[in-house]
Amino acid sequence: MSATMLRRHHDDEPATWPRYVRPGLLAGAALALAIVAVQTLGPLVNPPVDRIRIDGAMTRLKASDIALAADLEPDQRLFDTDLGELRARIEALPWVARARVSRIWPDQLAVKLIERVPYARWGESRVIDRDSRVFTPNADEIPQNLPQLSAPPGHEAEAAAVYEELRLRLADSAWSPLGLNLDARGEWRMTTRLGTELRLGQGDPRQHLPLILGTVSDSLNAQLEKVAYVDLRYSNGFSVGWVSGRACEALLRAPANAREAEPSGPGSCAPPSLIQHRSADGKPLVGKRNTQ
Repeated sequence: MSATMLRRHHDDEPATWPRYVRPGLLAGAALALAIVAVQTLGPLVNPPVDRIRIDGAMTRLKASDIALAADLEPDQRLFDTDLGELRARIEALPWVARARVSRIWPDQLAVKLIERVPYARWGESRVIDRDSRVFTPNADEIPQNLPQLSAPPGHEAEAAAVYEELRLRLADSAWSPLGLNLDARGEWRMTTRLGTELRLGQGDPRQHLPLILGTVSDSLNAQLEKVAYVDLRYSNGFSVGWVSGRACEALLRAPANAREAEPSGPGSCAPPSLIQHRSADGKPLVGKRNTQ
């Protein structure tokens, strides 16, 4: 009797899905709800970017430069934006030293940037900044009052550091620098604001500062307008090339017919003068040219 009653009771139950089917149905229902939620709430949680906020002092950069470099799609969504790629595009701008990009919900991107500060011209068309990084801006964006530096690749920081110390030490003298060059052989040459060239040779140019501010200044300050160059590549002295001597050097390099047509006169080809140091007892020391 009990078995029949149980069977009848079982027959009266409503039809149900097998147990192994139920998890799949629940997962499908959850997925459908998630899709509906994303479609409904997505624009609210991940809205399109409405604006870019820029923080940082800008002297040569403009907000329009940043917006153009960002190159966002019209419907670019906040959380779909690749911040690393966006930062790389902004840092590719010549005047951007560093940039940091972040999101501000609900609809902003924030760009924190540091603009390059130019230190000197580098070579013919580039600029070196105060972090000793060389970059190439548009020609019309390069300030006109910058000093002129150049050196082989890999020596940018060294050249900038040497020039800065020479600038500070010689600022109040007649030898205030306007340019510094390091050539492929390791030879340094400095140009002063008066147009005089100092041939500093190999090694650290700063080793010549006591000589420049001492004997060189004492010997030449009264006739600087006549000095074309000062050659400091001597162990115990220096030589002076005079303006007339430079004119003669240029004449000797000219074609023969040009040399014949050039008028000559007393002093028109003045040779370099060797000026020697003196020892403690006042006797002159023989200067020997350093050829290393």
